[in-house]
Amino acid sequence: MFWQEDIKEEHFTLPDDVQDAVFNIHSKVLPIDHAYILSQALLSELPWLSEVNAGIHDISVADGNGWEQDHESGFYYPSKRSKLSIRIPKEKLGDIQSLLGKTLDLGEYQVKIVKILEPKLMSDMQIVFAKYVACDENASEEDFLQTSFDQLQALGIHPKKMMAGLERKITTPDGIIHTRSLMVADLRKSESVKLQEQGIGEHRLLGCGLFVPQKGIESVDAV
Repeated sequence: MFWQEDIKEEHFTLPDDVQDAVFNIHSKVLPIDHAYILSQALLSELPWLSEVNAGIHDISVADGNGWEQDHESGFYYPSKRSKLSIRIPKEKLGDIQSLLGKTLDLGEYQVKIVKILEPKLMSDMQIVFAKYVACDENASEEDFLQTSFDQLQALGIHPKKMMAGLERKITTPDGIIHTRSLMVADLRKSESVKLQEQGIGEHRLLGCGLFVPQKGIESVDAV
């Protein structure tokens, strides 16, 4: 946990420069560790994703309502509520609509894009959460928090509360990418949006360093 003194909020108008393109999908089964194969499938359809600082959120399935994650086998069983979200500049929202009706080939698995939903603006909530932030395998929690703090400072963001969460691995042909989740709280509205737009660390196309609004600190350990 990291704490710093509170700072007063200034007037802020929510920008729309970066947005999340959101799609309803159909997929019978996906490996939980699907970040690499999903990114490759999307890059084959939209090569420009690698040129615009895009970020690809993983396709997750929340436990409950009859849907469960089979962690032992390592697979997800997506429901109708599962979404594909891709963080892109506003000017690319038109181009990304070409995904509609496509079936993404993830090798043994497929993801059909069945509907385009309204794109989502970044949030001005004071608490944001990244499920994956790339880090050194041997870094302690304190080292991870310090590195994250330095990356935030480089963006002009001055976090007052930070909390490291679960460790996860992303498999790629070049090796394992080690990650930890990160909660950052009590941000200014402008800082929150900037962090969601810019992210921290590497591997945005694998879902790393992508922050989303979080309702409260107490729920971080569960995601």
